[in-house]
Amino acid sequence: MTTETTKIKGLLQTLSKIHSSLKIEEVLETSLREIVNLLGSEAGSIWEVDERKGELFFRSIVGSAAPRLRGKKLKLGEGIAGTVAVTGKSLLIDNVESDVRWKREFDEESNFKTQNLLTFPLVTGGRAIGVIQLLNKPGGFRKEDLNLLSILSAPISIALENAKLYTRIRKIFKETSLSLAMAIEKRDPYTGGHTKRVLTYSRAIGEMLKLDEEALEQLELSAILHDIGKIGIPDAVLRKKEPLNDEERKIIERHPVIGAEIVMGVEGMERILEGIKYHHERCDGSGYPDGLTCSEIPLFAKIIAIADVFDALTTQRPYKRALSAEEALQYLKERKSRQFWGPGVDALEKALNSQVL
Repeated sequence: MTTETTKIKGLLQTLSKIHSSLKIEEVLETSLREIVNLLGSEAGSIWEVDERKGELFFRSIVGSAAPRLRGKKLKLGEGIAGTVAVTGKSLLIDNVESDVRWKREFDEESNFKTQNLLTFPLVTGGRAIGVIQLLNKPGGFRKEDLNLLSILSAPISIALENAKLYTRIRKIFKETSLSLAMAIEKRDPYTGGHTKRVLTYSRAIGEMLKLDEEALEQLELSAILHDIGKIGIPDAVLRKKEPLNDEERKIIERHPVIGAEIVMGVEGMERILEGIKYHHERCDGSGYPDGLTCSEIPLFAKIIAIADVFDALTTQRPYKRALSAEEALQYLKERKSRQFWGPGVDALEKALNSQVL
């Protein structure tokens, strides 16, 4: 392994340690469920303050209306939660219908009937970073509930602050990885923007396949780093304007293995490695480096393979014209299940038809 690839491996190792999952979202949701059960309320939520936008959004929410409310937001100072976030003072309300601050449209849109609630600020460093809100306790909330919540709010505040920090770290890790991939991409003047486009197509396919958010994030990182192995390919091959000869093709076909060697052993990047190493495998076993068949090719690799070829077909090269999206999709469909994973091709078509891309 060259000195340059060793440095990149070290960089990824460091970033991955920072990025490794702390399961903070699970901590918040589990804690919220425990508090809801402990205080005997029907539902509960943790709102987070977005200081840049001047609003609150649901970081965690439990209860029957949760699926319909997750994307809702409040301006700071708006509603009961927004008021508590600004004042830093808790509110215990026995009848929300009598309070002018209550946002009735939340109930109207979620088919949920709020009767009473308890809202408490989540504070760190003397500032409110969110609020915890409990809804509908039979007989109403009492002062002892407020006292108990004041005790429980401290660890919840710390967990929320960690979640905010963790979100920023994950964003930095993704952006750093993308910058690294784009720096490598600049060595090849004919693939400008390729990494970002493969990232976009892969994410769209993953969403259509209904992958969960954690899997989507890992898929994104795998797509970002899928060509990182090109750092080990000579410029004479990488920058050649004409089609490659057999010997040059053998050299360029080493890049998935080189990429896998760079990230191999980096903690937390096992699934990401699979997308890097196997994104040139084909369902009929005609791909490289190992000639895997469809059932043997990892999921991320099958998705990235489709995104990678779709972008190659729709991008101008010195030796070929760019196909339209319709032509490129037809190319993939004609080779569906023979070369490319059928459900992934169908997902790309769905994404194109729904104008997600």
